[in-house]
Amino acid sequence: MAFLFKSGDELFDEAVNHINLKEYVKARADFSKCIEKGASKSSLASIYISIIAMVQNPENPNNYKTLANNLRSVNPGMVEFGLTQVDGMRLADECDLVAQRIILMSTNGNAAVREKKGKDLIQLGLQYQIKIGKDTLKTNELIYGDTATSGIKESLSIQALGYETLASSAVLTDPKQAAEYLQNAYNYRRQAGDDGSHDKQLIESYSKSAKCWICGRTTTGEGIHFLAMSSEITPFMRNGQDDLLKSAPANFEAVYVCRPCYSAISRRSDAISRKYYDDAIRDLRATEARLQMEIAEVRAYASSMAIRMR
Repeated sequence: MAFLFKSGDELFDEAVNHINLKEYVKARADFSKCIEKGASKSSLASIYISIIAMVQNPENPNNYKTLANNLRSVNPGMVEFGLTQVDGMRLADECDLVAQRIILMSTNGNAAVREKKGKDLIQLGLQYQIKIGKDTLKTNELIYGDTATSGIKESLSIQALGYETLASSAVLTDPKQAAEYLQNAYNYRRQAGDDGSHDKQLIESYSKSAKCWICGRTTTGEGIHFLAMSSEITPFMRNGQDDLLKSAPANFEAVYVCRPCYSAISRRSDAISRKYYDDAIRDLRATEARLQMEIAEVRAYASSMAIRMR
């Protein structure tokens, strides 16, 4: 009985057909067999396997790095993956950028770490503009079928994110500087087609100054360095609000309190609440112990009465 064994090239062609049908698991298996047989298209098969890995797990930066390395080692010219055609070297450059973006976005830490992250994001955004420009992102097309996002738009979005990250690193020490960073972020968001409303709201908050109703200290940065606390302000007290730096919002339903006063009040309130809670739990447990004792006495009495009645 004769058995028909497929050649490496036949396996390669079969794998390409699987890609066209988006049967990536089958395609990967056939490409692997093609490589095992040492087919003439083995190097190209390794590129296809790398593309499949990227498509199936787009959040792993190593998949992009592997694909970029394979593309540069083979230099295949134009690569077809389903309906998408892309120059291999162009795709390698884009993969490097995407890997950097994923790694940067996973970076978290203190203000110094966020400052470096913000600067690195801005530089990465510039690289998208230089290396990709008006061309569409082929990784987006391969993974999501997105043929609308250009390198310019991605550049604008990443630079906006960079300035937003810089703002988060600066707001605790210099809210006005943070507001300036956010103004840059807002401009980039608008150019990218976003409304930038969140940045605009933060700009207004970080630029706002007030005088603490309690201690009188002036500070800048609503929501960070001072907060509004619900309060009742009488008409007499409202007439006294004639300073340039207000200590209450226009509706007089709250007072502005600096972060130190706010945190001191909050922590003292928490300590008092905790004491009341501890006292209540202690009284509850004492009551529970007394009731258990009384229940035990009742049970003992009932048991003794039952014995006497026998």
